[in-house]
Amino acid sequence: MKKMVFVIVFLCLLFSFNSSQAQIWQQIKKAAEQKTQNSSKTADQNASMENAVLNYGKNKVDPSVVPDYYSFSWKYIMEIKTDEGKAMNANYFLEPNASYFAMNIDQGKGQNMMMIMDSKNNITVTGFGDGKSKMATASKMPDYSSMAKKEGEKSKYTIKTLPNKTFLGYNCKGIQMTNDEHDIICYYTSEAKVSFGDMFKNQKGWKVPDEFVNYFKPEERTLLMDMTMKDLKSKKVTTLKCVSLEKSAFTFNKSDYKFM
Repeated sequence: MKKMVFVIVFLCLLFSFNSSQAQIWQQIKKAAEQKTQNSSKTADQNASMENAVLNYGKNKVDPSVVPDYYSFSWKYIMEIKTDEGKAMNANYFLEPNASYFAMNIDQGKGQNMMMIMDSKNNITVTGFGDGKSKMATASKMPDYSSMAKKEGEKSKYTIKTLPNKTFLGYNCKGIQMTNDEHDIICYYTSEAKVSFGDMFKNQKGWKVPDEFVNYFKPEERTLLMDMTMKDLKSKKVTTLKCVSLEKSAFTFNKSDYKFM
């Protein structure tokens, strides 16, 4: 996973997805499943989710810095497949020109989780639970610009342009990125009303990595629609595919959650 950091951070900043999110969700899911395997009680499930989320609270911040609400108007669903397991859908909630986005994975009653990344306030808000049993924690957001810079210096890519393709009705540009560790083919569009770029542009010192300046303009709204990433050493393949992009109003209200 660490070898993919720069690749996924780059795709996250310009497009939509990053491995740190997947890693967190998978580990929280695993922890919760282990603790609730033999229990069907919602209270036990919520306790398990609380313990799992708290493992990621080492950089906790005071809840007072969390805005009263986050509004979203678009829902973006990314299907993630690996050679090691079945497909998983990550649901993203987006707002045009916003400095934040949310990611949600519904794992059943009592185990709904949402992560909001807010670059303006430099925080990540993680909430879970249903009904009146909603809890949340806020922590300092990682410095992705620094991560991208450091990893970019070690992971130079050869890039070539691919013919355009259409995904979900959006005209998409294609590129192939190759180095000694990965071969990546991705398609992205600039036609969507939303992207993740505005959020990360708010991070101090963020800029497009040098090898990509001829392919992406800072003012462009880019959204990843399809990607196939092959690890050239392990031969493992990861695919990301946008399976839905639709208008869907949603509001995360801080008052609905008890912060830990």
